[in-house]
Amino acid sequence: MKQPENDGLSYFEARIARELAAVEDEIRKLEAEAVTLRRQLGKAKAERLGLQHATRKNSMNRVLTENSVLEQLRSTSPIATKVLFRNAKMSHPDLKETTFRTYLHRMKQRGLIKTARSAGQWELAQAAPAPSPWEEIISRAALKIKDM
Repeated sequence: MKQPENDGLSYFEARIARELAAVEDEIRKLEAEAVTLRRQLGKAKAERLGLQHATRKNSMNRVLTENSVLEQLRSTSPIATKVLFRNAKMSHPDLKETTFRTYLHRMKQRGLIKTARSAGQWELAQAAPAPSPWEEIISRAALKIKDM
């Protein structure tokens, strides 16, 4: 912990400055711990979804994000983009909003989701197609490569 400089401070001011420095140090430690816990949460979710062996981090993050969106829309619909984004960040803390919007756009192009009554609201497409068989083939190939 960095000790504050005593620039002619009274005893009371120096004591408060030391306490403040200690609190700020504790905050930094807690923020680092929170990042670690978010990462562990993401790994646990990836393992539950069978993505623990994905070779490309971006692919795993995209699939986790898409699954998060689909799960939310299955339970409640329509949902605002901001709500979907906030929940997706639980499994992928470093997710940028622009990247998230790209994922939504691609999901819309694939016919998984559609714009609800107003802009910024999403719902499941009426006849959402089954996941692409190519995604499972790629996932299996990634597993084999990872195990080599």
